[in-house]
Amino acid sequence: MALVLLAPQAGTAADPAQPGSGAGHRLTGSASPYLLLHADNPVEWYPWGPEAFTRARAEDKPIFLSVGYSTCFWCHVAERTLYSDPAIAAQMNRWFVNVKVDREQRPDVDRVYMHARQLLSGTGGWPNNVFLTPDREPFFAGSYFPPKRDEHGNAGFPEVLEAIHLAWATRRADVVATARRVQQALRRVGAAGDGNATAAVEPARWTGSALRALLDRFDDFQGGFLEGDRPMKFPRSPTLGLLLARQGTSNEAALARALTESLDAMAYGGIQDHLAGGFHRYSTDPDWSVPHFEKMLYDNAQLLRVYAQAYARFGVPLYRETARRTGRYLATRMRSPEGGFYTAEDAQVDGVEGASYVWTAEEITEALGPDDARRFLDVYALEIVPHSAAALRAAGAPVAEDGGVLRVRRPVSEALERSGHGTVMAMLDALEPARAALLRRRDQRPAPMRDEKLGVDLNGLAIDGFSAAGQALGEPEFVDIARRAAQHVWAAAYDEGTGALAHQVFRGRASGDGFLADYAHLARGLLTLHAVTGEDVWRERAGRLADAMLARFAGADGRLNLAPAAGELPVQLPEEGDLDAPSGTSAAIQVLVDLGSFTGGGRYAEAAARALPHLAAELARYPDAWPALLSALQAPAAGAVIQAARGVKGAASATPGQGGALRTSADFVRVASRVDAAGTRVVITLHVAEGYHVNANPASEDFLIPTQVHFAGTTPVRVVYPPARRFQPSFMDTALAVYEGEVSISADFDSGAAALAAGAAAVTVQACSDTVCYPPSRIPVPGR
Repeated sequence: MALVLLAPQAGTAADPAQPGSGAGHRLTGSASPYLLLHADNPVEWYPWGPEAFTRARAEDKPIFLSVGYSTCFWCHVAERTLYSDPAIAAQMNRWFVNVKVDREQRPDVDRVYMHARQLLSGTGGWPNNVFLTPDREPFFAGSYFPPKRDEHGNAGFPEVLEAIHLAWATRRADVVATARRVQQALRRVGAAGDGNATAAVEPARWTGSALRALLDRFDDFQGGFLEGDRPMKFPRSPTLGLLLARQGTSNEAALARALTESLDAMAYGGIQDHLAGGFHRYSTDPDWSVPHFEKMLYDNAQLLRVYAQAYARFGVPLYRETARRTGRYLATRMRSPEGGFYTAEDAQVDGVEGASYVWTAEEITEALGPDDARRFLDVYALEIVPHSAAALRAAGAPVAEDGGVLRVRRPVSEALERSGHGTVMAMLDALEPARAALLRRRDQRPAPMRDEKLGVDLNGLAIDGFSAAGQALGEPEFVDIARRAAQHVWAAAYDEGTGALAHQVFRGRASGDGFLADYAHLARGLLTLHAVTGEDVWRERAGRLADAMLARFAGADGRLNLAPAAGELPVQLPEEGDLDAPSGTSAAIQVLVDLGSFTGGGRYAEAAARALPHLAAELARYPDAWPALLSALQAPAAGAVIQAARGVKGAASATPGQGGALRTSADFVRVASRVDAAGTRVVITLHVAEGYHVNANPASEDFLIPTQVHFAGTTPVRVVYPPARRFQPSFMDTALAVYEGEVSISADFDSGAAALAAGAAAVTVQACSDTVCYPPSRIPVPGR
């Protein structure tokens, strides 16, 4: 589908005009640190919007769209070598309308034009540079273009600009034909999710297929999951979360091995910052040695949760310490004074990637002294960072040839033997003074740039991570950090009057309409905070976000859209799964399932049931791409949603209460009451339908809702719940404490109060069969 460009020839194009005055100042007031980096370029940059599109149509010029983000290494190289060059800027200004986009600010724009890039060139990555018609239809794309033709024969950016200008001027029909073909392909992708649901809703089959695919990609030798033929490895936190969610199931041993060996490899590897804590973006090699050095909030927020919950599951001290160090890194390096969390830290300083993090043995010896340095280097290896020296030099950047990044020596057993300590944690704890000394020395170096915008969706991940980790680790400080972040983001980004949520906050100013992911991730974080603290304000706010989310993003057929409207995009594309973080769709369905469990089903659970069939075909084809959604569907409360989703025959025709109407626990439990002759005791009797049970009090697991009696306006002297029976459900490996058939609960009161109490009582129950649990119900107790 690529456009064949005319090669530029001497004398075929007029000399480009010099850039106009104030060329880049349209970006000066931006709420994006990435756009602000380009505000003083001689390029006449426009932000994405109608002003640029109107000019392109009026002057009949193509649009040069450049998408990047603040911690993208080659985006910085392009800013220095291309967009700061007056001669190149003159070409861009004369022949094109130039638009600069921060992918973190406009993920919808990024998604469409990255897909276009893949259609045009078969490549991806950032910067993503795409040439568009004035109608915003893409026809040519690439990534970083060198400032002049390189030794591999790749055309320099001035050549590319001139060739595209000539093609637009002399071969317009070919350009437009290419653009139309790409546009049609994009529309087909966008329309793929628009039809009615046709695939069966089969979460058990999806999960089984996903786990088999993940285990096939598991690296038995070095941990983690193989990325096709690529040498790099990513944390893939949603995948790790699914493996955690499936612990205790029939294939636990294989899943536990894949999970723990991956967690071990990352904790020991160079992808972890062993001095300050936290994780770099990914490993450039299969054995986790040399990272790509940027540090992202979304990775660290999720890994905080994963390591903390892995510690709660397996009791491995390394996981506890890794989670604590990750939390401390986020709290000290990535938190704003008001309590919200910044987006990312850059990978490079002065053009050299990793310059802040690499060491030589000589530097370590100088900092620690010979004896301590020897002991330190017996445990920690220096993995030499193989900079792409030729490419960096061609870009005008200095190259550090002999720097290495710290990682725990392999095999760890040999490092442990050399250290003389009995356990890994004793070995690592003994080196804490040395690590602190090296960190103090490192902190004297120039620090990487930090992107200080607060992404609402990313802060939702952080609130969720700190809340869950605080509970799992017994760290109340982490819960306080989550609470403060939630208070700040709510105050800064939520409009109490309209119910609208902003996409980000920068320098105290909220901006951008929130996307589905913003509402869903923040609501999910608030629900986790509520579950940990018991504070109702967080559940109430999560409900308000869910209401606004459904009003803004739920289509008439139940589908969840990603943005309020396509607007000025040529097409709106569906999400492709839970890659580096849970997708907005997966997070939204989890929020709806969880809220449904609190409210006894209702419209939240029904909305989840109507949304799920639209994902069924994608989940059937690529189940391992949706680990966060599969994790959400493991929860007992999801059982009723799944059952209702199977009743949605076609999303376009499904309406609330038809076909997929939800049953709740109240459908399977009848309640009666009586007051004794003395007026001091209320006996409440539950009649549970045959084939069903309700959870006992106390419930067997924290995530199960116990049967509980509530009295409004009065407090009983005591409440006595009956003994439980043991029940072995097919969906769990352990027996549960339940009530079946007819059971009675008694409540004692002071003289004469029982009759009044009986008329103001209710019972919360969660009913289950052998295969599914229904949303809990709060059932009023009839009086005498």
